[in-house]
Amino acid sequence: MQKSETHRYAIRLAFHGASFSGWQIQPEQKTVQGELTAALNSLLKEEVKIIGAGRTDTGVHASNYVAHFDTQNVIDQEEIVFRLNRFLPARISVFEIKKVTDDFHARFSAISRSYLYTLRREKNAFGNDMVWNYNRDIDYQILDECALSLKSAKNFSAFERSGSDNTNSICQILHASWIKENGSFIFQIKANRFLRNMVRSLVGTMIETANGNRSVKDWNTLLLGGRRSDSGHSAPSQGLIFMGVSYPKTPFHDREVSKY
Repeated sequence: MQKSETHRYAIRLAFHGASFSGWQIQPEQKTVQGELTAALNSLLKEEVKIIGAGRTDTGVHASNYVAHFDTQNVIDQEEIVFRLNRFLPARISVFEIKKVTDDFHARFSAISRSYLYTLRREKNAFGNDMVWNYNRDIDYQILDECALSLKSAKNFSAFERSGSDNTNSICQILHASWIKENGSFIFQIKANRFLRNMVRSLVGTMIETANGNRSVKDWNTLLLGGRRSDSGHSAPSQGLIFMGVSYPKTPFHDREVSKY
């Protein structure tokens, strides 16, 4: 590695959220950003600041996450990936690092993000830290109707974590659907932006609607706006996966984009 002017690099990675208190660095907590920062600081012999595509809550996973950092070093991109994967905990995996232009920003350059939530309907001894095991009666048709109605909604204030500091709660849903697969119900959603805790709040409230604890009319009213206390409980974090993020000028040849 050679010292030079500042260079910006994008990094694509995955992590299993069970071991971490979310993405963002927090005092005295083990986080993905914290582990990645410590590893890069050690390998590059300088202090770097890593910016991620968005926050994830404690226990939430990511299969295709993007971040960026600036460094004075000219990096051998394949070598640094190899060394990072040897340095990092087993539940963080770096796929690739690419040099990007100075105007690329992992968070603010993004035009959409995608999530997936898995609701497992049959008991299984394996993989319980990546699903919500839920075997109560549920009306799949109502789940499907709830998902379809999301595309026409704009104001998601009823599904935003209380105390959030966003200036508005407007989101554009680009895709939302439930599918049945291998004994599970899987929720897929893509939007231009997400509010804090939004996906888990949506899933929890859809489940309450589909199991008869609240009406479809109540669900539709929530899509017009409201308070977080008006909607349902958040679905457990372990069932949620950050699937990917889209950029106008992709640093990874669309490999950072989810497949749905």
